[in-house]
Amino acid sequence: MDAELYSILKEMRHSVRLARKNRKRSKVVRRERLTKGWTYHSTEMNRNFMNNDVFIGASDVYDYVTCNIQAERNELKLPSQHEKIVVLATRPDWMQVVDQSVLRVHKFTDRRGLIIDDATSSYMSYEIHASTVELNLHGDYTFVSQWVDKIKHRFEVVDNVIECIYNSDGASIEVPLRSDRLPYEEMYPWLEGESLAEYYDRYTRSDASILLLIGPPGTGKTTFIRGLLQHTKQSAVVTYDPAILAKDFVFAQFIEGDTNVFVIEDADTFLGARRDGNDVMHKFLNVGDGLVTTKNKKLIFSTNLPSIQDVDPALLRPGRCFDIVYFNMLNDKQADALAERLNVEYDKKDSGQYTLAELFNKQSQSMKKPVRKLGFV
Repeated sequence: MDAELYSILKEMRHSVRLARKNRKRSKVVRRERLTKGWTYHSTEMNRNFMNNDVFIGASDVYDYVTCNIQAERNELKLPSQHEKIVVLATRPDWMQVVDQSVLRVHKFTDRRGLIIDDATSSYMSYEIHASTVELNLHGDYTFVSQWVDKIKHRFEVVDNVIECIYNSDGASIEVPLRSDRLPYEEMYPWLEGESLAEYYDRYTRSDASILLLIGPPGTGKTTFIRGLLQHTKQSAVVTYDPAILAKDFVFAQFIEGDTNVFVIEDADTFLGARRDGNDVMHKFLNVGDGLVTTKNKKLIFSTNLPSIQDVDPALLRPGRCFDIVYFNMLNDKQADALAERLNVEYDKKDSGQYTLAELFNKQSQSMKKPVRKLGFV
């Protein structure tokens, strides 16, 4: 620990001890028990650790340092710029940037720290995740813009993520959306001359919220959704657990949150009629076009069901459902067109029926180091 950090911690400990001493002397102490600490009435606060009648509450050293930098800029009446970006980077790759910096560096943990420019009272915070680094830059315009340009030149910026909710308590992880395997028009003959971009734009501009994708595995439903998210620069919420969809908080967070796309893959069991005991359908209907619906919220279902007769008809009502798209296997002519676009050769089959997965597998085999990836991530 460097001398500056030690001094900050020492000051914070002294403030805590002083506050405890004042609490014992005061007869008007009011307390509220919170999750992991105590909150005290303002009469307890000692003026000795006020600064110009402003008290900055810091939960840790990171907050203490950044709040003081922001307070300094405010006192000097300096205009401030803020930028938040997320980049694809491993910990070793990002730490090269940190270690090569000539500015002052605070490493709070092995995955979290600050790069500080004392000359301009500016800073960049970083937090390292499994495959991404989240950056927050604050301060002088030149400092922020130069660092953003430098980072974008060196790393790939993550424009959208998939939030995967994995348990009924609402715990989730955010994974950057894969930028490879984007769709081509040749994959979807049903477009009939319309480009993917035009179709995506029609859907996002429409008032209808539901999009239903039907087809056997390997026919490009997931790739189609990935292309829509990439084209519109939107993130999405995804879950695969029926127990999670049974909870109201998932839909409440979606309605209230910034994410506008909810993807339900392999939705066979969620699409059945309410009269057959489907307790989740009424939630989809309310979000899709009910009392609690919100403009621009989209629900995308993909299913292997053989027929829409198995889907609750209320979900398919005009005005609520934008389109029902059937994903079929490609015939010889269609497979030839896609193989030419992918620059691959494939083995002809007597059946004359091909999945997109078969052709993309040929493309993967032509790469030197194929990497197996699943779903969106």
